[in-house]
Amino acid sequence: MSRQRPIALAILFGAMATARAESGPGVLETAAAPRAEAAAGIGRFTTVVHGWAFLTSNRQGGRSGDQDFESQNHVMIVSSRPVGSWTLTLLGTFTAEPMTVPRQGAPELFQRGETYKDVLLVDRQHAHDLFVELGTLWSRGFAKRSRFRLYLAPWGEPAVGPTVYVHRLSASANPTAPLAHHNQDSTHISADVVTAALDMGPVSVEGSVFHGREPDENRWDIEQGSLDSYSGRIWIGPARGLRLQVSAARREHPEALEEGDQTRQTASIEYERTTTSGFVAAALISGRNLLEGGHEEWGNTLEATWKFAGKNTVYGRAERVDRDLYELVNKSQRPETTPERRTSVDALTLGYLRDLALLSEAETALGAGVTMYRFDDRLDPVYGNRPLSAQVFVRLRFGSKGAEHHHHAALPGVPARGAAGIARPGGRPGV
Repeated sequence: MSRQRPIALAILFGAMATARAESGPGVLETAAAPRAEAAAGIGRFTTVVHGWAFLTSNRQGGRSGDQDFESQNHVMIVSSRPVGSWTLTLLGTFTAEPMTVPRQGAPELFQRGETYKDVLLVDRQHAHDLFVELGTLWSRGFAKRSRFRLYLAPWGEPAVGPTVYVHRLSASANPTAPLAHHNQDSTHISADVVTAALDMGPVSVEGSVFHGREPDENRWDIEQGSLDSYSGRIWIGPARGLRLQVSAARREHPEALEEGDQTRQTASIEYERTTTSGFVAAALISGRNLLEGGHEEWGNTLEATWKFAGKNTVYGRAERVDRDLYELVNKSQRPETTPERRTSVDALTLGYLRDLALLSEAETALGAGVTMYRFDDRLDPVYGNRPLSAQVFVRLRFGSKGAEHHHHAALPGVPARGAAGIARPGGRPGV
């Protein structure tokens, strides 16, 4: 474990204590400085702070496996106030992962995406950037159950894909990223995003322009580029807690090591319901990348989380993803001169958490999960016959009371969010 990680964890615990102390029993209300408030003629900000962290002992099995101690974590801040007939919302999401996840990425069998030292990351999940989101959302109602929204973010989420897994309740108990992350929702960190959306009752229609290149290896900066990519998405909320979306994006040269543009298409069904002693959440997600030369790359996910009896949570995730045989065998990008050979990988993860009162500064739970795989026999020399991966972890949640899961909690006039800072039909605060 690097020397930076104990320091980063100490900083994370300090942030937890501060957020818990300042947020108190509910939503924060922070008055602006008297001079600024008088000059602007506007009232108070209403602010919600929420964060989570996994402290994980991670052991990936088989011949390509590795082990490490790491922390996946996010801190989210949403601050809102009226400005005339509009509502202004400031959105910020941050992570300490550049210090708490290895530079070469956290071990995760069959994962792929982004680079380290100009080499494709294979069997590794990259750390997220320090700045996950910096954005503003302007919204205004103009008819019964209708609202216009304008989202502007130098670093944020364009309108494509399902609710990103770090904010998805069905993924909230699982410390690992989906293997299909780069087929479904990896655009949640994009540069120079402009999104316009129209919410009409149970339907939202969104469109974005943004810079299509994925983040580089510098996890500490904010990158910029031309508005060279675009996306569109439709959300439908036919019933409370049920959300459906279809979306597509055209991304210009998104990958550092792959030439050409990419089209991403996604569809998802997400469901959340409170129970007397917890909640049930599930998601079915399909994503496809259309690559240069007519190639397709699919990633499909079915996941669920059930909290019951007040303190117990079980979770599961089943996935099937397309992979390049050369990449899995050689742990590097396939040269253009090498013929493409595709294969599918199946993964099944099951886990359990038990809430424990370990800290006064945060809600805590102790958990464990295991992942099993099925794959092409040609990969046996590289991965072994039956690799088994396992994680043992402590999960921490802190901040404004009521922000129970990864979603940005709702504020007055700011419904619970999906990607792109736009309200999801049927969205609601944490359960």
